[in-house]
Amino acid sequence: MRNAFIQALRGTAAPLIAEIKPFSPEYGDLLRGRFPVEIARHYVAQGAACLSVTTGRWHQGSLALLQQIAEAVPAPILRKDFITRTVQLRESREAGAEAVLLSAQLLRRQDILRLAEQALNQGLTPFIEASEVTQLDGLHLPGGSVLAVCNRDIRQQEKDNGTVDHSLALYSLARGCGAELLVSASAMRDPHDAVRALSAGYDAVLIGSALLMAQSGVEQTTASFIQALTMR
Repeated sequence: MRNAFIQALRGTAAPLIAEIKPFSPEYGDLLRGRFPVEIARHYVAQGAACLSVTTGRWHQGSLALLQQIAEAVPAPILRKDFITRTVQLRESREAGAEAVLLSAQLLRRQDILRLAEQALNQGLTPFIEASEVTQLDGLHLPGGSVLAVCNRDIRQQEKDNGTVDHSLALYSLARGCGAELLVSASAMRDPHDAVRALSAGYDAVLIGSALLMAQSGVEQTTASFIQALTMR
């Protein structure tokens, strides 16, 4: 059964997952004195369908941060962290997450499938993130899953020069994995990149640093992405 995360992305002309992360290993402080809850409210006000909140130490996040945002905004939230244990699924749900990240760069395939099934049993959407042919080849995901093709390499702490071209190259292979939704994630620098991903067949995009770092501000930049996706 679809939960609110998938429903929100299916039910909009601009399927954008807007990410909140306090810190980037590449860019440093992303909040720059702003409050995460206020950023989340700006995302939702401009039309972001879902939010992604990083809770891992790489990005100086926390489960408490996710809970604060979940209590403040109505949008479904993806917990973005290195989920490896069943207890983390329960913690995520209790904190207000509707979806949880399962990384193919970190987990063995058998563990991804086990945790995906357990997530579904707890009413969570498993958000499987992969970035290489070997991680996608022969992968068969359970119904209700989301598959994200990551344009960055987490092994380089996302300091590589990823682009949306990576998602385009892996689209056909990713589409054959059986996920209910297919997402192109990260390394999108402007609305044109996001439009390219959706035009190629992706169901949604996940964008973080481009929204948080824009000189024009979070509200205006989010609005420009939403407008471009709506009018594509």
